[in-house]
Amino acid sequence: MIVTNPLSATWWTRQQIDDVSRGWWVVLITGIISVVAGSIIVFTDWTVGDLAVFVGAVLVFRGLVTTFSVPIDGAVRSWSVALGLLEAGVGVAVWAWPGPTLLVLAAFIGWWVLFSGVMAIAGAISGRDMLPYWGLTLAFGIVETLFSFWLLARPGLTLVAAVLAIGLWSMVYGVVEIALAFEVRRLPSRTDSVVRELDAMTSPRPLDTAAR
Repeated sequence: MIVTNPLSATWWTRQQIDDVSRGWWVVLITGIISVVAGSIIVFTDWTVGDLAVFVGAVLVFRGLVTTFSVPIDGAVRSWSVALGLLEAGVGVAVWAWPGPTLLVLAAFIGWWVLFSGVMAIAGAISGRDMLPYWGLTLAFGIVETLFSFWLLARPGLTLVAAVLAIGLWSMVYGVVEIALAFEVRRLPSRTDSVVRELDAMTSPRPLDTAAR
């Protein structure tokens, strides 16, 4: 999950920038997990029960990995812990539901994707001054929200449609996370570059240069 906190401060300290950058590998791992899981979902012949077990396992594993991350908008780490445990909890609920049907699976995934999309939208807007690719995060949050509406409005969803929808969403989500991970890794160097440019613009010029 792309973790953001819509209640976090707009401006970051240098310590926050370094903390966020050090957690780039968590975003990368969750992205890789999503791409691999999405590919397995799309290219495997599933029964409803097996698909529910696999999706639940992916959510649990991603959630546990997320608990080790720092929100990419510089919010406190406890926010990642809470959202990671929530994602893992959704996975456990998928496992524990007696006799899961496509409707149940679509409902679990739909509500989770809706929550994820709303959080991405709110976090992208609140952190737009510092968040890498905040426009991409915002756009993906909107797409997630629309996708969740589609899932929740399909009571007659077929197994093929569910597999394609969930698998493709997982792969696209993973690609976005992978791209974002490398941007997060470059945050300190980008910040240093901006600071140098500002210093060059505001530093006093020599008198002879100014006279020219």
